[in-house]
Amino acid sequence: MTLDTRIFVLDKVDPQETFKFFRSLLGATDKHSFTDEQDKTYSKGEWSVSPDNPWTISNDPGQGLPGWLMLYYRPDAPLRTAEQAAEHDEDCNLPENSIYVEEWGPCDGTHHRRPCWLTVSIDTAYGYRDDRGFGCGDLHAEYVAKLGQWLDARGVRWEWENEFTGEVHTGYSRLIDLASGGFEASAWFRTSVLPVIEAEVRKGGLS
Repeated sequence: MTLDTRIFVLDKVDPQETFKFFRSLLGATDKHSFTDEQDKTYSKGEWSVSPDNPWTISNDPGQGLPGWLMLYYRPDAPLRTAEQAAEHDEDCNLPENSIYVEEWGPCDGTHHRRPCWLTVSIDTAYGYRDDRGFGCGDLHAEYVAKLGQWLDARGVRWEWENEFTGEVHTGYSRLIDLASGGFEASAWFRTSVLPVIEAEVRKGGLS
């Protein structure tokens, strides 16, 4: 089992530059391979590329990195506009007598995919533990915070999703929910992230 944490970048930013920065957080070097290609669609027994398909930049798995990094984007366009995110897809169009409709009612859009310029996904095994004592949640909290600071410096808005709860947050304060303790106890957190959280508290910007 793995923890998949997603960061939704809301404003325009260069996908390749963002991927390169996140690769540096993982400790990736030129020897660690990756792909950057348009997604394929499976239909009628074969795979093909449609002009409407998004693109994915992805580290190749099995290279000893602490997480599998994937970034989803469209060249010079949002990955998903607000109008596109509001549309129902095949997962929403369940039969009226479906057990899911009976339990939860018709889709109200709450669980639709987020509108964003691009999405970053980092996937790490639950059993991960590094030499600092960081587990997968601590590691992801650190990654979200460092990418968030990189985006903040460029005036780019962002959100992140806690896979444990399914909740989407802005800012740094709720990263504690993701971490198991190592991240919160680290000197880097106390000197680089905690002051930002305290500033959010003072201005009432917690989420």
